[in-house]
Amino acid sequence: MKRRLGYLEVIAGPMYCGKTEELIRQVKRATIGKKKVQVFKPAIDLRYGRDKKLYSHAGHTFDSEMVKSAKDILPLVDKKTDIIGIDEAQHLGEELVEVVETLLSRGKQVIITGLALTFDRKPFTPIPTLMAIADRVTKLSAICMLCGEEAVYHKRVGAVHTTASSLEPDPAFIAKLDDAVFQARCRRCWEK
Repeated sequence: MKRRLGYLEVIAGPMYCGKTEELIRQVKRATIGKKKVQVFKPAIDLRYGRDKKLYSHAGHTFDSEMVKSAKDILPLVDKKTDIIGIDEAQHLGEELVEVVETLLSRGKQVIITGLALTFDRKPFTPIPTLMAIADRVTKLSAICMLCGEEAVYHKRVGAVHTTASSLEPDPAFIAKLDDAVFQARCRRCWEK
């Protein structure tokens, strides 16, 4: 009997480009095709409340499980699961790469969404590494909130509150992200 091969797709782009919406679209289609799907999101992502659902900015939803760290994913994966979705993967850090490689070695299809770049256009770990090892990379763009052109970046335009113990955004703040704090920007408008 041949062993099933793993498959990794990374969906990357700036904020407001539809990464989560694309993940939801793909996993909903997979469930129609009778595939067993599990979706995970970081516990820090409280933008739409504390419930266990993925939410797109367009209002689409899908059931998910919340994890505090990348290593929490492996014990939760059911043997019969065909497809694993991981949303907002940039919040799970570099250890996610090893977790994904383990899932791939088990023959799982993995779909990751995340920001490839930070608001100041630096690589956002672990997304660039995952893009490098992916079978497929889908790079989405948003619409520039200043001029309406294609936006490949997002820019911080408001204050971000951090916790006292780290430079990471305060989880309570993550729940309130909106275009008063971050905006999608094209190359020209990012400089403004």
